[in-house]
Amino acid sequence: MKRIAVAVDKDVVSAHFGLCEKFLVYETDGDKIHKIEKVKNPGHKPCTLPKFIKEIGADLLITGNMGKTAASNCVLLHIPYIIGAEGEARAAVSNYLCGNLESQGELCDAWTCEFFDQSNH
Repeated sequence: MKRIAVAVDKDVVSAHFGLCEKFLVYETDGDKIHKIEKVKNPGHKPCTLPKFIKEIGADLLITGNMGKTAASNCVLLHIPYIIGAEGEARAAVSNYLCGNLESQGELCDAWTCEFFDQSNH
């Protein structure tokens, strides 16, 4: 079993991980989807969403894009991610399961933990 979290807005892959409306978590086995769970984004709190993704049991994250710090935190938490995904979330997961979805593009430079830490003092 593999749990794949997809950052979505209205069931379409979100352009940005931290700003998505919710996550659709697909429980998969081989190339089959067995269950889909909707999980509300708890809010964009810089540098915390990768930990949230880990806590909901996701083994992989699919999104349109995300910041470099979020990506680094995913790596530290052993959560592989795919950026550059577009379109309907279920199709993105199906493409991944068939080996037809890979990361594309560059991570964004929008936010860093250091910036937010300094601005809160």
